[in-house]
Amino acid sequence: MAAIRALGTHAGVGVPSLPLMTDEMSTGGLDRRSFLALGAAATGAVLVPATPALAGRTVRASGPVFTLGVASGDPLPDSVILWTRLAPQPLELDGGMGKATATVEWEIARDEAFTVERQSGSVEATPTYGHSVHIDVKGLTPDTWYYYRFKHGSEISTVGRTRTTPELGASMSRLVVGQTSCANWQSGYYQLYSDLAAQQPDYWLALGDYIYEYGNKGYMRPSQTKPTRPIPWTDETHTVWQYRRQYGLYRSAPELQELHAAAPYSVIWDDHEVDNNFAASKSGGDGQKDRVKFRKRRAAGFQAFWENHAIRIPQPEPMPRRMKIYREITWGSLATYLMLDGRQYRSDQPGDNTPADFGKWVKGMVDPKATMLGANQEAWLNERLADSTSRWTYMAQQTVFSDVNGSVGLGLPADGLYNYDSWDGYWVPRERLTSSITTNQVRNPVILTGDFHCNLAFDVLESWPDPQNFPSMAECIKATLTWDKPAIAAEIATGAISSPTFFGEGGVVELAGPPTLAKTPWAAYGELLGNGYVLHEVTPEANRATYRVCQANFKSDTTEGKPRTDKTVVLVDGVPGVSEVV
Repeated sequence: MAAIRALGTHAGVGVPSLPLMTDEMSTGGLDRRSFLALGAAATGAVLVPATPALAGRTVRASGPVFTLGVASGDPLPDSVILWTRLAPQPLELDGGMGKATATVEWEIARDEAFTVERQSGSVEATPTYGHSVHIDVKGLTPDTWYYYRFKHGSEISTVGRTRTTPELGASMSRLVVGQTSCANWQSGYYQLYSDLAAQQPDYWLALGDYIYEYGNKGYMRPSQTKPTRPIPWTDETHTVWQYRRQYGLYRSAPELQELHAAAPYSVIWDDHEVDNNFAASKSGGDGQKDRVKFRKRRAAGFQAFWENHAIRIPQPEPMPRRMKIYREITWGSLATYLMLDGRQYRSDQPGDNTPADFGKWVKGMVDPKATMLGANQEAWLNERLADSTSRWTYMAQQTVFSDVNGSVGLGLPADGLYNYDSWDGYWVPRERLTSSITTNQVRNPVILTGDFHCNLAFDVLESWPDPQNFPSMAECIKATLTWDKPAIAAEIATGAISSPTFFGEGGVVELAGPPTLAKTPWAAYGELLGNGYVLHEVTPEANRATYRVCQANFKSDTTEGKPRTDKTVVLVDGVPGVSEVV
């Protein structure tokens, strides 16, 4: 049976190339139905004779069903979550499955021939959850690599590779972890996903904005006149059917399927899995002011998120009012990853109640009643920090944690320039978290960040310049230039996989970025023009965070679009903050 796999050079897994999809109205390229005709080649699926047990089980649409690939996630010492979703027509609202219920078989083993420590079973994929499949495989060997695959009728999926974590407290000499976020379909290509897969990670993180809610031309780079990859519809996502279709589009990318097949991952959402800059049950301000309607939209986004990820949380009820996604993944005694939710429980952003990210200093930024994580999650996080015995403790979350005043660079605007959606908009909750880190004497705390579309590293300080403590913003800026409070942690912020780079598109924003970082003493590193991800090599002695970058609006076979190493940020055991940039 090993011969049925589509294998490449990396980790025993490969995914054939898939032609780029274009708008159905385009005069060139493929329409949706032409794309589907190539689905078998895209997924590496192989047809074999149907087994008697599956005879009579049919689906509405013909063609391959594993068009979205396979994935595994949230590993434990003896368990991992396996995922796939049946979608013979992934760009249709129902995925091409209609109301059918389909039997899916699964198989996992330690060897590529599926003979050693083999487990198998079957499950029903139902229309209620978009024909997604989530298998919590138990009884696995700690700290071990496995192969897995799925079967429906006569079709067998591409083979994925996954692994378990070491037993709690067990030593581990090295862990390679990828850190990704922000993969807007229409403003770039996905070569950075392929590049990460080629690095042979043990594990990787998706820190939000795995999909974007926009229709065609809804979000592009300012320099773009047309999408790099069109979306075959113009509407934003609002219903669970539309969110499923959006995931169908994004997960059809061969580069993303290659990465998912290479190693297990853990995922959290940010805003675009539902709506730009949404806060709890409030829309981001882009026109949907009816909170009842927005709560339905959020429920649809939450359900589709669960359906389309290998995530270790209970199956939600259909259209869930809430969904707890914060959780802990531990790799022996070496590393703990605390996966946080900075969207579902947060209070509204300060400012003028618009979807704009940036604005002047306002009193709402220091509202003592504000929250980023909500009381329950904040208490859970404090307990986890207090109990952590890992060499490295990572807080994986969405938005920039460190203080960044954009007026520091050019001295304008005179009343400051802050990102309301980041922790700068939530000053008091940030102080509570820095206090928790110091009070609990966390060894080697590291904050992992997505969202900002910039490749950045900061020393996380015990305190930052608070404009309330100065007679004017000018005095606050002056104090910033020589601010020398001690570091208590490090922050590693990944660039975007393909989304627009805020500082690489011209105008005053591009001019302000470099001098702002240069004049911010706790900013240890910044690459503002490229897309990117971070590759962490974690050992007991150090965390080497290598920034892999490119311009993802160019194809990978161009000089601009070919991923390269920019810098490596070195964190040293026992030394708070960034030790070196090489």
